[in-house]
Amino acid sequence: MTNQNFLDRLARGPILCDGAMGTQLYARQRSPLGGGASLESSFEVLNLTRPELVSDVHRAYLAAGAEIIESNTFGANRFKLAERSLAHQVAEINAAGVRLARQAVESAGRTAFVAGSIGPLGVRLAPTGPLSTEEAHAAFQEQITALAEARADVLILETFGDLDEIQQAIRAAQAACDLPIIAQMTFTLDGRTSLGHTPDVIARSLSEMGVAVIGANCSVGPARVLPVIEAMRAALGDPSGPPYFSAQPNAGWPESAGGRIMYPATPEYLGDYARRFVVAGAILVGGCCGTTPDHIRAMRLTLNALALAPGRPTRVAIAMQAPPYGEEKPLPPEPPTELAKNWPRASLSLASR
Repeated sequence: MTNQNFLDRLARGPILCDGAMGTQLYARQRSPLGGGASLESSFEVLNLTRPELVSDVHRAYLAAGAEIIESNTFGANRFKLAERSLAHQVAEINAAGVRLARQAVESAGRTAFVAGSIGPLGVRLAPTGPLSTEEAHAAFQEQITALAEARADVLILETFGDLDEIQQAIRAAQAACDLPIIAQMTFTLDGRTSLGHTPDVIARSLSEMGVAVIGANCSVGPARVLPVIEAMRAALGDPSGPPYFSAQPNAGWPESAGGRIMYPATPEYLGDYARRFVVAGAILVGGCCGTTPDHIRAMRLTLNALALAPGRPTRVAIAMQAPPYGEEKPLPPEPPTELAKNWPRASLSLASR
């Protein structure tokens, strides 16, 4: 595919991304079948050590009707990988992540885009942290170059809480390749980033950088993400082309039950919010922490219903398939992300993270 293919697809109507990767890998460990990923391991190194596990997740999301499959590379930058003594394998791990996603798409027998996933570096940038902008730029460019050379169709920068950091990532991407960029921030309970930026400031700042899509992911669940998207759209008006808007929330507010963290939002709930996101102006919808192929399947049903509604001839409906391995069984509760663990603290002090 070419870059224009992705932009042309956005212009045709709402597109569905996949859901969680890390929590799905971990959940498979706790399933009766076992064989999943340990929390002590790097999820990204599974691209090399357990590729079939990563491929299973990709195939499940494709069967659920996703049109964008994210590579398992969210934390595959030199700083995050160094925590597991894997910094020397940045290029190899990222290339393998794209390859596994591409193979899953090709085996699905229909069109879908492979998005190279890029998350924060895990080290604060100066002046609040030790990392210089030059070091950040080099780390992002290293990862992005590997993703581009492995033939990702688009780049997805996600779960950023620091506007300066995501801007460095965008600059690195633009220096490394010409792939379209999806830029997503994460927001706390009061609708701001962890450093206090409001949705309108984020939208205007990222729009000026020429990215294809601006939006929110992770955060505190669909009900809190919706007003963020509405505020972004209000700040930029109703553009006829890029930047478009995106929404990929967690499966609700993480709750503690019996000593475990659970995500309470049902597939039906996410399916309803897929419609609300589209009405609010989002062109790209999907899921983040705690979401499953069942959540994505429910969102697919919603988008298909919108596509078949009268007066929407340019919208796109995608057929769903049976789950790859028979009926999907409910999986045990999934672990919280670091962001989820810190929500109470973040809601009390925007500067605490």
